Formats: sequence, C-alpha cells, structure tokens
Amino acid sequence: MDTLKKTAKWTGIVAIGMCGVVLLGGGKVVSGTLLVATAFILALPVKRHRLPLWFRIALVFAVFALVAWNISTTDLPVQASGMVTTCGNEAADGFTPTGFKFWDQVRYIFNGFLAQAAPS
Repeated sequence: MDTLKKTAKWTGIVAIGMCGVVLLGGGKVVSGTLLVATAFILALPVKRHRLPLWFRIALVFAVFALVAWNISTTDLPVQASGMVTTCGNEAADGFTPTGFKFWDQVRYIFNGFLAQAAPS
C-alpha cells in the first residue's frame, strides 16, 4: 500500500508540473508558474513542513481555483465564416468550438502550446 501511495503522489506531482509547462507554452504564464511552483512545493519532504496538512490542502485548492479562473479568461478566436485571414495565429487556424466554453479554452491553450513546440 505504501508503494501505491508513493506512486500516486509522484504521478500527481508530475502531472501538475506538466500541466504547468503546457500552460507556460500556451501563453498563460501566471497559471503555468503557479502550477510549476506548486509541483516543486509538493515534492518537498513532508517532515520539513511547518504548516498543518489542512492548510496545505487548502492552498493547493486555492492555486487550482486561480488557474481555472485564469484559463476561463482566455479569449477564443471568432469564426471567420469563410473569410481568409492573413498573418493568423497558428492555434486559431482550424479551431472549431465544441460548445463547452471552458473545454474550448483549454483546447485553445493546448493548441497554442503545440504550435510553439512544433518544429519550424
């Protein structure tokens, strides 16, 4: 059981850090920095923390709430309805909304990350 607990903890820390890197690459610098910093703080040994466990959990949830709020402020591209645009954003090219605004915003940020990570 101890191995499962450690594996789940480190998987969560790595997932939080990777989400932070994706947000940094997608243009959400504050959210990405918060998530990467949270991943580093969670990786510290528990015995050295002087804060109570409930406070640390509340702090992590507050960071996630700030990140979700920051993602929700992302402006989605408007549909061109057949018009050709020049000098467009690579992430906005071919973006089709699903109808769920928050999911569309997350997809738009992820597409921006992929456009940044793609070789030229």
